[in-house]
Formats: sequence, C-alpha cells, structure tokens
Amino acid sequence: MEPFNELLSFYGTQKPYRFEADVYDCEIEGEIPEGLNGSLYRAGPDTQYPTMEGDVIINGDGMVSSFHFENGHVDFRCRYVKTARLLAERAARRRLYGKYRNPHTDHPEAPNADRDNTGNTTAFSHNGRLFALREDSHPHELDPVTLETLPPFDFDGALQSKTVTAHPKIDPETGEWWGYGLFADRRFDGDMALQVADRDGRLIREEPFQAPYPGTCHDFAVTREHVVFPIMPMTVDLDRVRAGGDFYAYDETLPGMWGIMPRNGSVKDLRWFKAPGAFSGHIMNAWTDDHKVHVDATICPGNAFPFVKTVDGRTTEPAFSTVSRLPFHLDSNDDRVDVAPFPGAVGEMPKCDDRFQMSRYRYGYMKTREGLARLDWETGELLVHDIPNAPGGVQEPIFVPRTPDAPEGDGWLLFLVNVHAENRAELRIVDAMDVTAPPVATVKLPFNQPTAFHGCFVAA
Repeated sequence: MEPFNELLSFYGTQKPYRFEADVYDCEIEGEIPEGLNGSLYRAGPDTQYPTMEGDVIINGDGMVSSFHFENGHVDFRCRYVKTARLLAERAARRRLYGKYRNPHTDHPEAPNADRDNTGNTTAFSHNGRLFALREDSHPHELDPVTLETLPPFDFDGALQSKTVTAHPKIDPETGEWWGYGLFADRRFDGDMALQVADRDGRLIREEPFQAPYPGTCHDFAVTREHVVFPIMPMTVDLDRVRAGGDFYAYDETLPGMWGIMPRNGSVKDLRWFKAPGAFSGHIMNAWTDDHKVHVDATICPGNAFPFVKTVDGRTTEPAFSTVSRLPFHLDSNDDRVDVAPFPGAVGEMPKCDDRFQMSRYRYGYMKTREGLARLDWETGELLVHDIPNAPGGVQEPIFVPRTPDAPEGDGWLLFLVNVHAENRAELRIVDAMDVTAPPVATVKLPFNQPTAFHGCFVAA
C-alpha cells in the first residue's frame, strides 16, 4: 500500500509559515449560503523559530485562525497564541525549547514555567468564550474577534488539575463542558481527573482517578448515560525523558484499555475493557443503548503515530486508521471488545452533527485519502467529495446546520484545502446532503495555511 500522504500530513514535519495575517473581504467563488453567519475557528502548530532536526509537528507554536461570515462576505484572520513559551523565545529572538514535553533538552536560559503550553491543538468555544486547548496544560482564552491572547483559564481558580483535554465535549441538551485531565497531577503514572463545568463555565465536578498504565488518552467519549476513557499504549517513562529521550514510546505488549463509568456515578465505578491491537486516536460519537455502549472511533491496527518509536527504539511502519464501531457489553463478564470497521472509511479527523453528540445518530464526516467523506451508519453508504489536486492538503471538516432546528445532516461542511502546487489555500463549503457535488462556495486565500488540527463553528 502506498504511503497515505494526506492522512499522515499532520504527523510529520512541515515548513513553518511564521506570519500573522488579515484578509478583509476574501475572494469568493460561488455564493455563501444564506444564513451562514458566524465564525469558523481553527487551531494548529506553526513553529515561530527554527526547530530541531527531526522535531515533530505537535511541538509547534499555536496558531489560531478565523473565517468570519457575515451576510455573504468572509474575513480571515490568524494569530499566534501568545503563550509564555512563545513570548520567552521572542524576547530571546531564538529557539529555547527542545524536544516535545522534555524540559531536559531545553536551553539553560529557557523558563520552565508552562513550557509545554503551546495552545496548538483545538479552538474551542463555550458560553461565548473562545479557548486554545492543549492537552498537557490549561487552556488559553482568546478574544473571539481579534484572536489576541488572554490569560490562561482555570475555571476562575477552581481547577485543581494541571491539565485539560484538547477534546472536551459540550452536552447539546445541558450545555455542560465535559472533559478530563491526562496526567492531571503531572506524576505521569496514569494520573487522570474527570472534569465537568456547567453551561455558564463554572466547574461543578473534578474527580481524580488512576488509569491502568501511563498511556495517552487524546480523546474520549460521553453518552447520555456513560463516560468512556480510551487509554492507548503510547506510554511515558520518566527515566527515558530524563536521559533526553522521547516523552512517548509505543509499547506493543500492552492492549488498548477502555474505562467506562456511569455518567451519574463516580470514577470509583470505572470498569476497564481490553482492545488488543486497536489504537484509537479520535472519537466520532458515542451513545448508550440499554446495557450496551457504542463508540465510533478511528482505530489503527498498530502505532497510529509513526514518529513515535517503540519502547525498544524501533521505528514502526505507518499504520492507517479506519472509523470503526466498538460495542461494549456492560451486562457481560467479558472484558474484551470487538471492533467493526466501517467499510472503506480509512482516514482521520472524524466529526458528526454536534447537535446529536452523546446520542444515537446517523451521519459522520472525516478526511480521507480522496478528500472528504460522509458516512451513513443506517445504510452503510460512504460518499466522497473528491479533491484530486490537493493530496495532503485537506483538513478537518466542520458541520454547520442549515438552521438551528434542521434535520440531522442538513447543512454545510466547511473544510480547508491547501493547494500546495499553487501556494494557496481555500475554504470549501459543501452541501452535507450532496457531498459528491462541487462546493456551493469556495473562499480563497492568497497563501497556504499551516496544518490545523481541530476547530469549531460559532453561529452569530
């Protein structure tokens, strides 16, 4: 199988762009759909200063961008997240920080305070506030109009955890912010914490617990009745880190572990299931049906991150993720779970109509080898919006409903495409019910964009 460049584009290195920009009244091909008003926010890494040879893209400085839609017009803006780390390097006018999450590789002049907080993973909105998230740190709040950086956010001092996930979930019925902290105490021995804030952003739950081993938990799932924590065998060894090695290493001897607890219960109720040979990076959605919890996630048969070596220092072959359904039988004594791939759904960055988060749903979306795909869980149909001229350039799709009360899937898919051959980028707007058709509108930028990981749309 040929390397899946489109899928792996956000795993490797990338030449940084190193600029902030504003484009007023972007060039538009086609017509912006009536009623599409609001802002699309995206976050990703873009290293400000020359990086180390072989450095990984997830170590880059945070760059947040916005496409603001207003009555058929679109304005673009991008700004660095002005973290303590970035400001220290700007003051020194050079790179100060070394390997990803390894302070033992930093320059002696590098301030250690908040050294990992780049704010480069997710642009997330809750209760009218915008945040740049990074899973090993507290969020940075941003001005939603100017994108200028505000102080780090800790739920007004209520948060005890030192970390907040980059993949929180908003309950579409209650407005609650559900999240967790990975290595919440920075012991790096599997220390985690469940975190819940109400619709007004007040922290109402924080419960520490211990994972089976110190593995990564990049994303998680919440249903109306349960919470699911996937622990994957990319593990931390502090002795390795102190010796100047990598923060994570892939341990082929460990199974993926999935902890499930009742949502109205406690972390003391966590039950752990095993899924050997099934590495999960991202969750599309999940729901509970009686005594069964269904989780739809990208599942890889091996190491999903080829830049992460094994615990014995080997480099693994790239393995590709497929969106799959994992049914957890809570009324069974069996602690193993089966994996049912969705035929042909090879790719990453899975999304759904967020109004149906935590409940049974029908449609999912993702980036694929060919471009963008829509999955129909009822019929098993997979439709593709083909983009033959932009290998490696398609980024995460975001679904926006046509109206607040439109049926599931009736709306628009917004996703950015880097046209590398022409050194430019474009934001495509596709009818989510007719994804194989050409875009209804294309917003053009006169320059390429850094890789962005995750984002959100905030309606006006």
